[in-house]
Amino acid sequence: MIFKEETRELLAMVREFVDREIIPTVGDYEKNDQFPEELLDKACAMGLNELCVPAQFGGPGLSNVEVFAIAEEIARGDIGIGTTLIANALASYPVLIAGTDAQKKLWFDTMRERKYAAFCLTEPGAGSDAGGVQTTAVEDGDEYVINGTKCFISNGPIAGIYTVLASTRKTAGIMGLSAFIVERDRPGVSIGKEEDKMGMRLSCTSEVIFDNVRIPKDHLLGKRNRGFKYIMETLDHSRAGVGAFGVGIGQRVVEEATKYAKQRKQFGQAVANFQAVELMLADMEIQVQAARQMYLHAAELMDAGLPFTMEAAIAKTIGTDTGMKCAVDGVQVMGGYGYMKEYPMEKLMRDAKILQIYEGTNQIQRSVIAGQLKKKYTDDPKAVKKTASAPAAPEKPKNAAPAPAAAPTAKVTGKELNLLVCVKQVPDTTQIIIDPVKHTLIREGVPAIVNTFDTYALETALRLKDKWGGKVTVLSMGIPKAKDALRECIAAGADEAYLITDRVFGGSDTLATSKIISTAIEALEKRNERAFDIILCGKQAIDGDTGQVGPEISQHLNRALVSYAVGVERQEDGSFKCKRESDEGFDFYGVSAPCVITVNKTPYDLRYPSFKTQRFAKTAEIVELTSADVVVPEEQRGLAGSPTKVVKTYTPTHEKNGMKIEGLDGKAAAEKLAGLLFDAKLM
Repeated sequence: MIFKEETRELLAMVREFVDREIIPTVGDYEKNDQFPEELLDKACAMGLNELCVPAQFGGPGLSNVEVFAIAEEIARGDIGIGTTLIANALASYPVLIAGTDAQKKLWFDTMRERKYAAFCLTEPGAGSDAGGVQTTAVEDGDEYVINGTKCFISNGPIAGIYTVLASTRKTAGIMGLSAFIVERDRPGVSIGKEEDKMGMRLSCTSEVIFDNVRIPKDHLLGKRNRGFKYIMETLDHSRAGVGAFGVGIGQRVVEEATKYAKQRKQFGQAVANFQAVELMLADMEIQVQAARQMYLHAAELMDAGLPFTMEAAIAKTIGTDTGMKCAVDGVQVMGGYGYMKEYPMEKLMRDAKILQIYEGTNQIQRSVIAGQLKKKYTDDPKAVKKTASAPAAPEKPKNAAPAPAAAPTAKVTGKELNLLVCVKQVPDTTQIIIDPVKHTLIREGVPAIVNTFDTYALETALRLKDKWGGKVTVLSMGIPKAKDALRECIAAGADEAYLITDRVFGGSDTLATSKIISTAIEALEKRNERAFDIILCGKQAIDGDTGQVGPEISQHLNRALVSYAVGVERQEDGSFKCKRESDEGFDFYGVSAPCVITVNKTPYDLRYPSFKTQRFAKTAEIVELTSADVVVPEEQRGLAGSPTKVVKTYTPTHEKNGMKIEGLDGKAAAEKLAGLLFDAKLM
């Protein structure tokens, strides 16, 4: 399958998160037996816990192909993290299949607030045999009363809402099962034994106990006694996702085993050059690619509304068998090192095994596949029954253009903030080339990114918005290409962006730029009929670490200034408390709105984009402001308004004889070096 460009961008975003945040940290989390709450919070901020939420209920509105491809990327990093996030989709499918719009709103609003949901099917005596469910739901007036214990429930301890399968007619077996929505905070819901697992240790798995739990009748999903049908459709749907998990583990094994085999030397050459190892690596890649196509094919069928029961079972079986076989072979390729906890392969092997067991063992999957074959090739055409299809999506008019993404909404508190962040674009230093003759930077063709310190200012604004609600506006000045950097800000969570772009402003120095930006701010405030509570900008380290822009804006607008803040908090009285580093620790300053705050490096890096904000950034309008909108006298703009004179400087050559410490072992050399440094008063 060839992904659409938009899908490739989403997958690249997730892969970057996995490579930067998950893979480097999960080993320590597991070693310390620590639940990765901070890591999961970052994933939730991206929307990775809301992959299945339709756009009409505030979600990203992803296709099944996109959801499962993202699941593979997350599992490539860690199956425990993946299970925690994707269990939300498993729990949501019964609601998508059988729920009313009111139930879906209740479900997704609760899941968004509490972050996690759980699917409660398995019991001590009911695993593959759903007919063995002993949990009961008994009518009592306008309520159902639920009693029973569920086990092996992923997200059980942390979920804020559950889908629960219970018997409403004990004598009818699977034909007497019904599905319900149960909130975590209802009296009688409690958490039982938490499991100590061999693998998948970064997810939490427990018993969930329902002791006379009362829920309103409108929490029944679909029709009474039809729950088994909804649950089977749910499992049909989720199985392809479990196959994607297996492919993710297999992909990671291929990467780790190949890198190791290229580095490991035996008999004078890399073991990757031995034919036996080459064949193992090749077989792994063949299996991974084949399994990937199978889960994507099942997902395509779901998106097309076509039957997919057999294909989903095949995807689950081949994907998870591939993950396990690759992990075993990966350990073999790495030899003794593969067996050691110091390397990731033994963890991948432990993690892979559960995928062949949960959400329907692979033995059950083969029974499903065989059953579908017998139906498919029956002698009686009338005996063929329609298999599961994906939850119905809202119909779209034919040939209708896709609706533009809506800007993410902020929390409403009644004290919403109006925040402005001034940003500047700088060349991406990772892609700059130095001219070997002129010793200058070659900037042609180098993409612009947001100045690092401005990203700290933007994250500060976004955190204030998260807590208090309101709007974050970004403002920049530059050529039209600078819009790319502003879209980077919108993808992070800003609501709107303006670009001051006009040739008459070209050549402006820091003083002229500050005047132009200040005038633009006044124009925006007049347009919106409201002043910005805070104007934030980075400390502007690029212009010689002078930090002039913020103070000059403060002077032009006659507003209070706090510079070099490393944290900003809003107080209940509407003022702001700013934290600044000092020689003795930290100082705190209070300032009232409207004000200007320049931001130094904070403890918080700019967040990863979410799926909604990433899509919004691609279509959002970047409003251009020209000299007609930003009216600055000619003598105060461009070269005419730039009194700063730049004198060419150079670093003089300065040679000094050094000393080479020879003939000593490491410890003696270090002691001698330390003595010399002390004598020179450098230590």
